Amino acid sequence: MNTALFGILPLVMVLAGALYWGGQRILQQEEDKFRIDFSILVGYVNAQERMLHALRTQTQRPDSRNLVSSTSVSEAAGFDPPTWRFFEGQHGLASMPFSLLCQREDACPVSHGVFSGIGPYLSDFYSSHWAASYFPAAPVFVVSPGRQVSLSVPAVATDSGYEPLTRKTFMTVVEAITEQAGGTDPVGPTMAEPGQVEWIRDSQLPDAMIGMLPTSLPLGLKNEPPELRRNVYAATLLTRSRISISERILHVPLYDQFWLARKGSGVLLGRNPPPQADTPGFHYNADGLVLKIVDTSGNWTGYYKLKYSSLFQDNMWLPVGVLLLLIAGLGMSAAYLRWYNRRVIQPAEAAHRDIVESEEFNRTVLGTAPVALCVLSRPDGKVVFSNALASQWLGIEPGEELHNSPDANQLLRRALGSGSPGTIETFLAYDGRPLFVTFAPTRYKKQDVVLCAFADISARAEMERTLALAKEQADKASEAKSTFLATMSHEIRTPLYGVLGTLEVLAMTPLSDEQKRHVDRIQTSSVILQQLISDILDITKIESGQLALEIDTFDPCELFQGTVASYAGMAEQKGLIIYSCVDTAVPECVKGDGGRIRQILSNLLSNAIKFTDSGHVIARLRAEHLPGGKARLGLQVVDSGVGIGPAEQVRLFEPFYQIDSGSHTIRGAGIGLSICAKLAELMGSSIHVTSEPGLGSSFSVDIELEKAEGPPANPPRLQGQHVHVRSPRKELSENICQWLAHWGADATVVPADGYPDSGLDGVLVDVLLTSHAKPAEWAGPLIVAGGDDALGRSRPQVDRHSMLAIGQAIERLMSGATEIPQDAGPATYTPLNLRVLVAEDNPINQVTIRDQLEQLGCRVVIAPDGAEGLAMWSIEPFDLVLTDVNMPRMNGYDFASTLRARGVTVPIIGVTANAMKEEETRCMAAGMNSWLVKPIDLRSLWRRLRPHADAQGRAAGAADASRAPAAAPAEAPGGKAPYIPAKYRDIFLETMTQDLEKLEKSARDANERDMRAVLHRMRGGLAAVELSDLQNQSERVENQLRNDGLSAAARQNVAALIAEMKAMLAAI
Repeated sequence: MNTALFGILPLVMVLAGALYWGGQRILQQEEDKFRIDFSILVGYVNAQERMLHALRTQTQRPDSRNLVSSTSVSEAAGFDPPTWRFFEGQHGLASMPFSLLCQREDACPVSHGVFSGIGPYLSDFYSSHWAASYFPAAPVFVVSPGRQVSLSVPAVATDSGYEPLTRKTFMTVVEAITEQAGGTDPVGPTMAEPGQVEWIRDSQLPDAMIGMLPTSLPLGLKNEPPELRRNVYAATLLTRSRISISERILHVPLYDQFWLARKGSGVLLGRNPPPQADTPGFHYNADGLVLKIVDTSGNWTGYYKLKYSSLFQDNMWLPVGVLLLLIAGLGMSAAYLRWYNRRVIQPAEAAHRDIVESEEFNRTVLGTAPVALCVLSRPDGKVVFSNALASQWLGIEPGEELHNSPDANQLLRRALGSGSPGTIETFLAYDGRPLFVTFAPTRYKKQDVVLCAFADISARAEMERTLALAKEQADKASEAKSTFLATMSHEIRTPLYGVLGTLEVLAMTPLSDEQKRHVDRIQTSSVILQQLISDILDITKIESGQLALEIDTFDPCELFQGTVASYAGMAEQKGLIIYSCVDTAVPECVKGDGGRIRQILSNLLSNAIKFTDSGHVIARLRAEHLPGGKARLGLQVVDSGVGIGPAEQVRLFEPFYQIDSGSHTIRGAGIGLSICAKLAELMGSSIHVTSEPGLGSSFSVDIELEKAEGPPANPPRLQGQHVHVRSPRKELSENICQWLAHWGADATVVPADGYPDSGLDGVLVDVLLTSHAKPAEWAGPLIVAGGDDALGRSRPQVDRHSMLAIGQAIERLMSGATEIPQDAGPATYTPLNLRVLVAEDNPINQVTIRDQLEQLGCRVVIAPDGAEGLAMWSIEPFDLVLTDVNMPRMNGYDFASTLRARGVTVPIIGVTANAMKEEETRCMAAGMNSWLVKPIDLRSLWRRLRPHADAQGRAAGAADASRAPAAAPAEAPGGKAPYIPAKYRDIFLETMTQDLEKLEKSARDANERDMRAVLHRMRGGLAAVELSDLQNQSERVENQLRNDGLSAAARQNVAALIAEMKAMLAAI
């Protein structure tokens, strides 16, 4: 009964409701389909009526006689009676052919194979009218019952995309119109007053209806008498199959029967009389559903009949689905009952048994525990329960009170008066032994009680006295040791500084090669000794608890790479390869103890080099950004040395521990790793080691630090630069490529024993990891990344351990600041032959981008903003769009989004003065294909546009645009005033003066938004003439306004920028 009431009955009700709702939805969907079909049909009828009215309007023009022209026609045989003549004509190859029927020889307007009439006009009218309509074209007829001459377009048996017109259909239409017009009266009624289209049906065309309208079209010669132009009808044939889209495409009928009736004309389409339906909407009959639909004018009424069998056949999924859901529901109900019994009822019975067993077990435990336990009633302090040991130590039984004593009174006062757990360190028992007491309030047998536990602490008291004495002696010994070590360290450091200082002076004097080697050995040993002394001092600080972190801001990349570089010489002396890989996600500035982090890294590097005889030492730095403005830095040092066994790893971080010191020739103090472990612990981390004997070791530590605001970053600007990186290790090459790509370059890895393809351009960065390596023989720009041994080479040099130095060297080399072999001549570019729409608001940039694109063989159209760009796009098609992202009225993002929304698929490239990564993300989100950063050089522009050019399709493009001009310098040779090309100077002065005035006004009005907009526009102009310093300054001010608003510092920077801009304009 419960299963039926609470399981099956609700399920049946839900399924019944779902069945009812689904049925209503099906009926609504069917009605929507029928209404759409009827709306399309009525629209098709109206379209044909408009065609007939338009044809009649043409004939009422004063110059309608000019509609007659002569066309060659060919006669077709096979007509009965033989006196009838049938012709076909076509006045042009692209025109629609027409058919001409002459039922009287004397009235036929054909002479010697030439038809003089309106056939060509009717063909052109038919094509032009239906080409502008989204409805399928319907045949048009012109019938003269009086002259017994008829025309049709298209011609009989012409394939126009639909079922062709047959002779039988043609003749049926002519006979129906002749009969409706009242016979073959040559004069007929007067055609002056306008009329409505009359729709008729013919029994021989059950699925079509004929629309006819009186007209005065001239069927014969231009100068034929007006009376011959009477009793002429323009007609059209509406076929149901032409507009039934679902039947034509899906081959599935929407309905079983259909009738179309017109007010005053009766049923025009459909077989048999329509079903009885008084009001619009669904009606239920014995054999199916009938839907009556009336159009908005009330002239047309449609009847759709759908049999019940068709309805159920098309929607059989609903009852079947409900039945399946019912079966599944019953199955799930049975499964749920089984699950409930197994997961609830049976566990409850088992839990009851467990409770009984637990109660018995607890009583056994309380009786045998070596702790005295008793339960005191909170209202009166009497003993409610006590085990045997409590009765012995306290001398009490259940129902009695504690013996009157100061300790007992203190226990009762604290335990009964407190609502939280507590302890009493010392409680003298009834027999005098010291006890430790813990108590806690609880409930027992429906009353408030206090549970008290008493532990004998006689032995512990004696042990505490012994331990206190031992600790005191150990502290004195440790203090004496620390004092000795600290004193000895300081005493040794004093002469050591003299040794190191003397060695530095000695190294600066002229020395022979042998003397230099001796000095190097002494310096290396002295540095090791100095590090050992520093480690000893750290040990004393750790033992005395005085070691603390000194928090400050630092650049983790610079610290990490600088530390690795300082150990490069030591590694190269042993013939080891040493390099570092730094994650591009490492923040520019963090807050922490950089000195201690350097100490950890130095110790790990020193040990790796010390215990590695051949192979490599690799240092890696990665970063993970955390919430709350923090970052987790991961330091790792990997070597290919002797390795460490599992047993030694357990004691690896103990002070003064050395791994199998008797079998190693390399000795040390054994305190470096222990200090590193303590430092990592102070930073909330630990050092992890992974190693196997003979396979090398890996030491890693993760440190969480706060991100900090450092000095303004000035990363290399490598946008558009192509760089090839070669080094002996693929990991190092890929890491360098990641950094170069992070700064905007297009970087690729070159195999260690290979060279870039001869057809590629760009800079080759050759990383030399050993002093014996030789730089590549590369004809293009080359940067050798080596160590101190590489100095003096003829190629541009850079420290291989500094990613920033490599990037800056590439930037300097490509900007021409470093002497490099010059190319033999200006670069040449294949003409692109593109039609380019450029949206740019800055006039100087407009001129610049136009000149650049024209030099590359492009035809350019300039729009001052996105709104004008949309208008120009509507007028003329383009192959590519270049758009600035910040413009008035409509910016580049909205411009690109609007073009994509309109279905435009041509490439869209954004142009911006912001080189940040998030700018690229925003451009891609707006629908752009890529982006360029100002200033744009011809090489970058050509390489970006080249994939979109179709050289074969536009081979006749601008042939003289293959040579790119040399870039003009931004400053005059003397450096006194900026150098602006003559064709830019006037427009630059004009636009910059106007922008400067707007900037001053917005600064006075404290309008931050206008200030940022003007600064962005000014940056574009400054980039166009390569005034990079002012461009960078304006970018910093714009970013400051965006991040900090109109702060005092921002106002000062704006004022300083205005002053420098005025000075620059005055110098020009």
